Amino acid sequence: MQDRLSYIVGRNEYITNWLTGKLKQTPFEARMVPMVFENYHPGASVKDRNGKELVSPAKKEFLEKGIFRKSGCPENEEINDIYMPFDTKRVDFSGFWHFPCDITFYARAYAECKDDCRQEVELCTCGAVKVWVNGEECAAFYPYEANLEARQKAVLPLKKGTNEILAGCNNYGERNIVFNFGIKNLGPALEMFLPISADTEKLASINAALEGMYLDRQSYESGNIVICMEDPFPYDCILETDVCGIHRKLQVKAGMDSLIWGSADSLPIGYHEFTFRCYPDGCCLSRSLWAEVYPVQLRIMPSASVKERKQQALDFIVKNTQPTLEQYIAWLGKGENRYEEYQKIIESAVTHVQNRGDCSDFRVAKIVWILIKFRDLLTAEQITYLEETLLRFRYWFDEKGNDAMWFFSENHALCFHTGQMIAGELFADRIFSNSGLTGRQLSRKAKKLIVEWFQKLLSYGYNEWNSAAYIPVDMLSYITLLELCQDFQIRRLAQQALDYTYEIFAKNCFKGMLGTSNGRTYPRDLLANKDLTTNPLTWLAWGEGCLNSHTEPLVFMALSDYEPPCQLCEIAGWDKKEKLILSDKQGTLQVPTTLCKTKDYILGTCISPRTGGLGSQEHLLNIFLKDDRSRIWINHPGEGKIFGQKRPGYFTGNGLTPLVTQRANAAVMSYRFDDETVKSAEVNFTHVFCDLSVCDETVLKENWLFVRRDDAFAAIYSENGLAPSRQASLKEKELISPGINTTWFVKVAARPEIDDFETFVRWMAENTPERKNGKFVFRDFEYGMMEFDLM
Repeated sequence: MQDRLSYIVGRNEYITNWLTGKLKQTPFEARMVPMVFENYHPGASVKDRNGKELVSPAKKEFLEKGIFRKSGCPENEEINDIYMPFDTKRVDFSGFWHFPCDITFYARAYAECKDDCRQEVELCTCGAVKVWVNGEECAAFYPYEANLEARQKAVLPLKKGTNEILAGCNNYGERNIVFNFGIKNLGPALEMFLPISADTEKLASINAALEGMYLDRQSYESGNIVICMEDPFPYDCILETDVCGIHRKLQVKAGMDSLIWGSADSLPIGYHEFTFRCYPDGCCLSRSLWAEVYPVQLRIMPSASVKERKQQALDFIVKNTQPTLEQYIAWLGKGENRYEEYQKIIESAVTHVQNRGDCSDFRVAKIVWILIKFRDLLTAEQITYLEETLLRFRYWFDEKGNDAMWFFSENHALCFHTGQMIAGELFADRIFSNSGLTGRQLSRKAKKLIVEWFQKLLSYGYNEWNSAAYIPVDMLSYITLLELCQDFQIRRLAQQALDYTYEIFAKNCFKGMLGTSNGRTYPRDLLANKDLTTNPLTWLAWGEGCLNSHTEPLVFMALSDYEPPCQLCEIAGWDKKEKLILSDKQGTLQVPTTLCKTKDYILGTCISPRTGGLGSQEHLLNIFLKDDRSRIWINHPGEGKIFGQKRPGYFTGNGLTPLVTQRANAAVMSYRFDDETVKSAEVNFTHVFCDLSVCDETVLKENWLFVRRDDAFAAIYSENGLAPSRQASLKEKELISPGINTTWFVKVAARPEIDDFETFVRWMAENTPERKNGKFVFRDFEYGMMEFDLM
């Protein structure tokens, strides 16, 4: 046993190993006041040009109180957990808070100095950070910018000998919050250590083994889920695992390079987090990995008609998905009120609404469905319980409140208006306690907002264009208004919105999946192709794709009379070798989007309004080859933590936004930024994601990656070169291109556009694109000389 874990932090490196305490979270109850948003209109931005978000009155009160700012050095704080991050240089406690909280954690490390010195460092934080050295406060930084990292230089006064460095990190917990800090050494190398009563060599080697773990597949349909180990565990140990509420203890023998978790059939459909923990010498070390699971036996053949597929969908929901409020509603649709069986789920949803947790608006829409469509199946007590919940709710930001509900994104705004409209009609002569309005007044106010929202949509399109994550939430409102609203104008607008949305789906659909660029995405939308939220909606419409774990808004579509326009079938299921090339402009910023699809592939891109600046969650370029298994995209990671909480994240969006240009089945992404902008980026590389393990053939040749799926091909080129990822969890899935300033080029093709894969590879390699007169120029085998704009 040793008594310390020592390591050196060189110049421009971060202090990465810490002892941390438990997360402290205290509900923050601010005054009940309305929010003021001058000149609000649908599509209005809540961010300024620097990306800073509108601050709620509750958060303003939190900042004014300055509880953390006034706090001193913590005494008797238990700070004993080892923090050894895998993918980030930050100490990261990011998460999601449905209700406002004052959140804080502390971290401790020690520096050993040969002489007194004043060590220059850089603090970075999402939230606020304080630093004490040997019990004396020496640095404090309170930016509190929502999910934007801020930096500030500071000096740590270190004395000869041992120095305790104690850091406190604080934030206002509301919704998804990036919550972290980092300390970067700007001076001479620091000798750091943690006082640990453990075999530190054993800890380090087990931590390395955890870091080298990965799952043998990205997606499972059958067979065993195998945990692979790039660096085998050097000691016998117990590996505890948790996934979907299943806890297992796996015996690991020294030297093992793989371990079976169990059968994929034992897990439900979905994109699942596998958490692994090991306790060498009583110290907890942990790691998370993610994978898609879709047991093949759960796939069902679609019936010929939409009406029959709706019945199939209801059967699938009650038999093959996890218990949810939507599953309860599906049983109601079958004429059965299984309230007692689903009581905890129903009460959880209702309590969430009563306490005004974030995303309550989605739950309100489901409550009105239950009350209106299935009233005859409910008891008097159940009806009263749900009605009182609706009568007390906060339906818009101009009503008083102190919650963390988000009103302003496209999907949330309409969902609030929908709940307000239907609840107002349902209780026309009752008083809604939070606003003091009658139901009739409430629905009149909602109608104006809904009409404005739909006028924006039908005139300009979606600000969250092609989003597999968020357009389905909009559709929850459309189908609710179409089925439940008494107002003819609103029902007609909802019908138009559904038809328009299915037209977008049809254009962007490939084998039932939305396969192009989009305005807002998350890791699961890019890494779990069979579990896209839109898949059940396209399956319902055209029998393309598959049903999956997403039952919202599927259950409501299945219970409705709505059917998508039949003339969209051909374009949705495009089964021709000829190219379908479509361009559009979407949203109030009229974002240009382009797609090219054949029966064998799809390539879709967009030109972001953030081009040349900081990015967000836009997905700028996407390729599918043949089916759901071969998805390819390129981005500049917005953070170094692979499954972090940032927006943009490692996979989603871009830290810095390139210019994208598409010509038919070829496209270019041009990254060009000044030195200061590049320095501000957390990650100094761009990368391409492509699961090579499912490809029939791959060639990595200098700056080129070539892949083949059956008779469909893709070529990916980067000026800065390509190298396989060193991240074990991304083994055979990611290729890295060093640096940010670079140009990427992609070309997709299939027979008969070119004879075969060998010819394709040879042509592309012999005709490498190059810069000429400010353009990126390529001699194409289909179109001759092609020119692409550079940023």
